Amino acid sequence: MMHRLARPVMIPLAILFALLATLPTLAQGPAETGQNCLACHRQPNLAGVEGSQASLSFCLNCHADPRVDGWATAGRSPVHVDADEYRASLHGGIACVACHRDLARNPHRADQAVACADCHSAILSHVNMGAPHASTDCAACHRPDLPVTKETATGRVVLARVDASGTPLDRTAHAIVKEIGCDRCHTAGNQVGAPAVALPARSVLCMACHDASPTVSVAPLDPTPVKTDYGSLIALLILGVGMVWNASLYLRGTIPGHPGLTPMEKLNYLAADTTRFLFSRRFLRFLGSVIADGLFLRRVLRESVGRWAMHALIYLPFLARFLLGLITWLGQALWPSAAWTQTLSNKDAPGVALAYDFLATLMLLGVLFALFRRFLLRDRRLLTFAQDRTALFLLGAILLIGILTEGIRLLSAGTPPDVAVHSFLGYGVAALLRWLNLRWTSIYPVLWYLHAWLVAAFFAYLPFSKFMHILAGPFIAGLDAARKESH
Repeated sequence: MMHRLARPVMIPLAILFALLATLPTLAQGPAETGQNCLACHRQPNLAGVEGSQASLSFCLNCHADPRVDGWATAGRSPVHVDADEYRASLHGGIACVACHRDLARNPHRADQAVACADCHSAILSHVNMGAPHASTDCAACHRPDLPVTKETATGRVVLARVDASGTPLDRTAHAIVKEIGCDRCHTAGNQVGAPAVALPARSVLCMACHDASPTVSVAPLDPTPVKTDYGSLIALLILGVGMVWNASLYLRGTIPGHPGLTPMEKLNYLAADTTRFLFSRRFLRFLGSVIADGLFLRRVLRESVGRWAMHALIYLPFLARFLLGLITWLGQALWPSAAWTQTLSNKDAPGVALAYDFLATLMLLGVLFALFRRFLLRDRRLLTFAQDRTALFLLGAILLIGILTEGIRLLSAGTPPDVAVHSFLGYGVAALLRWLNLRWTSIYPVLWYLHAWLVAAFFAYLPFSKFMHILAGPFIAGLDAARKESH
């Protein structure tokens, strides 16, 4: 009897439920709780064409309808997507949720940046490598049709959401372009804190103190819009000539027991001796001495504690900064999307900023100590020549101009004080100069080039000065130890 009475009721309820299930899902506003839709609904395989097209069609069911902007919360950016326009774009065959990974949920809105690095990790490395664009969203450069802005909370350069009148901008065109122009941000008086002109990427010479690429930017050889680093090119040319000149000293001498050898025969002897040395027990002795005497200056410490302190304050912070920059570069080249790589690439990250400024402080103390011993203490055991003074003054100028440049960078970028304070040297400079209220974005490139050319001059002068022992010292100490081992 009950079954006969329930049947007329259940049939209308089933029809009503089916009608409700077919109604369009309206764009969601804020909700008290979030829910991942893909936790229950099976996602198509986005690695295949069929799955990508199925997922894309699912999103376009609503977003291709012009009425979707009326369903969205008032005042929000437009969400209507022209299906034909999107399919003709660079990413036209890619499913929406492959890039907008936080959209398959309720509330249905985007809170995270587009995950470009998930696919373009190799391309991302050229952005981070020795360049300050790690805090710039990809679309800020590759969407030239929209204005950019700098977020106050995060300091990132992103696409603007509203125009000058406060009207939400239509950011749904997906008009990504490959060719970009640096003058979009790098102009005088820009609002995102970029230098007034585009600067060369940090090169192999910068790796001594910074994270940088082991290359030199040459505009005709690079498809990206880079500036040619003429300073590094000239310095490397002179450095190479100097190193060849130093190596030629070996070819001018004679090998005991083998007089009258030609330079080519001497090179053959050198190659043969090097091969035997690499596969002998003496090589381990050589490595041990390079680390103990060359890197940690054990031999200098035995001679004089003061001299060791002077060398250690200059040399060891250089080595530490080089290793930190090398690790950063390896992360940028191999794991650009990793969280630790992104942290090391951010020069304003608290630990990174503190480490670099602390090491710079030690180097500056070392240079001041060296100047004190040579010119004020006038230690008679120290023979001071013109080349010693030149190298020391170059090194001191590099450090001082570098600290000044860092302070101007913080001012030009508008770095918040609670972030800038970790770069305590640059922060002190910025605090002293802030009251001048100058156009810092135009001053910064001048100091940057001055610092870069001083570095170039130092490396060009290196093979002709007594500072050559910075490179040769560890190997000479290792060879001496290996020679004693053979006896």
